Parts: sequence; structure tokens; C-alpha cells
Amino acid sequence: MNAENLLTAPTADRDPVPRPEPTVPARRAPRMAAVIGLYYLVTMLGAGALGLMQPLLRVDPVVIELTQFGPVLGVLAVVLVWRRGWRPPLAAGLGLSRRVLVRLLAIVAIGAGIFAATIGAYALLGADVEYTHPGALPHPFWVIAAAQLLGACAEEFGWRCFLQPYLRTRYGVMTSGTIVGVLWGLWHVQVFGYGPAYAAAFLTSAIALSVILAVVLEGARGRHLLIAGGFHALVNLGLLLLMPEETGDLRAEVLVASASVLAALVVAGARAAGGWPWTRRLGEGQ
Repeated sequence: MNAENLLTAPTADRDPVPRPEPTVPARRAPRMAAVIGLYYLVTMLGAGALGLMQPLLRVDPVVIELTQFGPVLGVLAVVLVWRRGWRPPLAAGLGLSRRVLVRLLAIVAIGAGIFAATIGAYALLGADVEYTHPGALPHPFWVIAAAQLLGACAEEFGWRCFLQPYLRTRYGVMTSGTIVGVLWGLWHVQVFGYGPAYAAAFLTSAIALSVILAVVLEGARGRHLLIAGGFHALVNLGLLLLMPEETGDLRAEVLVASASVLAALVVAGARAAGGWPWTRRLGEGQ
């Protein structure tokens, strides 16, 4: 065998040259504008359709408003459209960890503070709060409270369990909370029927409440549903028993919005000053 054959002939000791494994290119995450646009469109249309179904199904809106399930439809649409290659962030955990319990206590205190400030403002104006006794409601209060919590959790599944953490991947706490608040407030299209002043006050309140939730939910480790839904239900029940703001009462809406802004400033100030001391002490465990 000549030298040329020795160089080209295969041998038992020579390993074949390894060939690179074929790789499947990773699917790029969709544009944020496209995701939010689809979510918002389906949420708006779905809520509208559910609102039309409510009188046909004879569901009393005092108990629950079917429009609150619109955000669930929006999230489902996002999951189905991008079901391959991208998974939207969902922070809908239900575990009752120490972090969750601390934040539940925080939202109860914040909600109580908002209504206490509103009642105080009524007193300063020499006006009476239009209190409705739970026994005077058309249905047992425990039924209304349970249904309100269910509806609030359905609504927050979209706004605070999907949209807030999704925006948080790009923006800070305050910015993401403000964006969610604007979209959330504008979603309540019925408020525009009460005039621009009422709608502006309602939008201000929605943004303030959204900022509060954005701060409180930070560090909750994906367990947003009970915290956000609980705060939402607490506010709705407080409005039902104490305020006629959902009937178009501009004074009531302005006072609630003012108290909500004050609470948001306190919460944001506490965060800027170093966070929540009770969260740092009690919320670090699982």
C-alpha cells in the first residue's frame, strides 16, 4: 500500500468526524403590542357579549356581573393563539403562604383606610354616607360576598394575574401598574355614560388602585389571585354598602378617587422609603 492509500484509508482507531446535530430554531416571543392588543380586544368583546347575556339569564348584577369574566376569555385567547413555542406569564397561584397572608392583611388595612378617608371627607362636607344594611340587600349577604369574590377573581385573572406580570417583564412596578390601571379603567365603558367628569374620576381611581396592587403584589412569587381578587371584592362590597358611586353620583366617585389616590401615594411612598417593613419581617418565608 502506497503512502497516499495510507493517508486516505479508514482505520479502526480513527473516529469519524462528528457532525453537528440539527437544531430547531427557538420561536421568538410575540410582540408585546400584539399580545396586549389581542387580550384587550377579546376582553372587551367578551365582556360585552356577557353583559348582553346577563338579563337573558336573569342574573342579578347585585350578586355578580358576568362582564367580569371577560378578562378570562382574553387570557384564553392569548394562550390559544400562542400555544406553541411561547407561554404567557400567569401568576394565578392559590397557595396560602406567609407572603400571601401578609399581603392579604395589607390589602384589608388599605381598603379600610380608603373607606375611612372617604367617610371622613363626607363628614367634612356635612353630608351623610348612604349606608345600606346587609340585611336590606335583595339576597343574603354571604351569597353576594361569595359571588363578588368569584367575579373579582375572574376579573383579576386577566388584569393582575396575566397583564401585570407580563408588563412587569419589561417595565417597572409603577409604570406597569399605571398601564394596567389605564386599560382596566377604560375597559369599564359604562362609566362614560355618566359624563366626562365622572369618567375622569373613575379612571383616576382605577389607576390608583392598580398602582396599589402592583406594589403589594411585588414579591408575592406568582400567587396573585387571592390577593388581587380579595382587594377587588373588598372594594366592591364597600362601594355596595357605603357609596352610591356606581349610580353616577359624581361627588361619591370624586371622594372615592381622592381617597384611592391618597392611599396609592402612601403605598408608593412606603415602597420608595425602603419597602414594607412587615413584608420584610414576616413575608420572607414560603
